[in-house]
Amino acid sequence: MRCCGSPTISTAAEPPAPPAPRPQDVLEALLFREILKPLAQGLGPVGEIALGEVADSLFVRVRR
Repeated sequence: MRCCGSPTISTAAEPPAPPAPRPQDVLEALLFREILKPLAQGLGPVGEIALGEVADSLFVRVRR
């Protein structure tokens, strides 16, 4: 970064990238979705989206 009023150049450290999800976690999320798919069908597209979000938050997304 460079300040417009100063000839000095400073650098800032980039935050580390979050780790990629493990293949095992992705497989568990897909299995979870397939098991609960009959329950979500009664709600239509909203149920499918909600089920996908729950599965991703439980198994795939990185918790901080």
